[in-house]
Amino acid sequence: MQDFASAAMVRLLVRAMAAHGLVPPPPPPDIDGLAASHVPLAYKRSVVEAVLQQGGLGTLLQLAQRVDLLAGDPVHRALLGATDVHDLMARWQRLERYVHSRHQVSITASAPGTLTLRHHARPGVREEPHPTESLAVLGVLVGVSQAIGTRALRVEIGASSTPDCRVNLKVGGVATNAAALHAQLAPLAAQKQVVQWTMRWEETTAASQAHNDTALQPQPATHLCDALPWPTLAHQLARHVLCDPAAQHTVEALARHTGFARRSLQRALASGGLSCRHIVTEARARVAAQWLLESPHGLAEIGFACGFADQPHFTREFARHVGLTPARYRQAFARGA
Repeated sequence: MQDFASAAMVRLLVRAMAAHGLVPPPPPPDIDGLAASHVPLAYKRSVVEAVLQQGGLGTLLQLAQRVDLLAGDPVHRALLGATDVHDLMARWQRLERYVHSRHQVSITASAPGTLTLRHHARPGVREEPHPTESLAVLGVLVGVSQAIGTRALRVEIGASSTPDCRVNLKVGGVATNAAALHAQLAPLAAQKQVVQWTMRWEETTAASQAHNDTALQPQPATHLCDALPWPTLAHQLARHVLCDPAAQHTVEALARHTGFARRSLQRALASGGLSCRHIVTEARARVAAQWLLESPHGLAEIGFACGFADQPHFTREFARHVGLTPARYRQAFARGA
C-alpha cells in the first residue's frame, strides 16, 4: 500500500524512533523527505524492519501510539476529531475506503464500552495483513483513543476463545517494558493471532477530549462562510461543519445539532434556496482551499481530512463550488506559485 495513509504511518514511526533514541533508516532520495504523500513500499518495510531489529514487536506497538508526533497532518486532525471510540472507528473505516486499502478493520462485536475488532484482508485480496501491519494499526487506534480522552481504556490482543493466548496491553500509566511485551506478542504473531483485538473503556455521558488544537495547524476558521449572504440558521450549520469537517454531517445529524426535526430543517433552508448538502459541501470546500494554500500536504490527504468520500468526489465538488480543481487552485494561488 503506497497511499497517503501509509506515508503518514511511516512519518509517525520515523519520528517516534528518533524521539525514543532509535535510528531510523534514511529516506530514499527519490521522495521529498518525510513530507511526501506517498513513500515506496520498500522504504516502509525498511522502517518496520529497523524498529524490529532495534526494539522488537513491543517497541513497534508502543511507537505507533505516538500519534502526537503527527500533529499538523490532515489525517491526524481528522482522526482526533472523533468524539468517542465508536466515532473513531467510523473515521478509520472511512480512511480505509478512501485509500482503497487492501486490509480493513472490522467490528465483530459491539456493546456499550466494548468493541471486538479484527484486522483482515478485504474481499478479493488474497494476502492477509502481516503481524507488524496489524500491530501498527492497533497502536494508532490506541494512541488516538487516548488522545480524544477515552477513560480507563483496556486492550486485549488475541482471540477471546483462547484466553491463555491473549496479551493485555497496558494503556496509560507505566508502560509495559518493550522487551517483555515483545516476548508476549511474538508467539501470537507466529500464530497470526495479533489481528484480533478487544477494546474496553469507561463510557461517559459527554466526550472528554484532549485535543491539542494549537498543534493542528493550519486551523480551519469557523468564520470561513460568514461573508456568504445566508440566513442565520445556515451560518450556524456552516460553523458547526467547519469545527470538524471530517465528521459525518448527515441531515439527521445536523437536525439534532439545531434541535429541528429533519423535515423542518429542510424546509427552513429551502426557503432561502439552500440545502444541508450545499452548506456542508461549501464549508468543506472552503476548509480544503485553506489547506491547499497553507500546507504542503497531498490532495488526497486534504480531501479525506475535509470529509469527502474519495478523491474523485473531492475533485468534482471542489471544482463545482470553487471553479477550479484542487490541483489547479493550488497551482494558481498557493504561496510561491
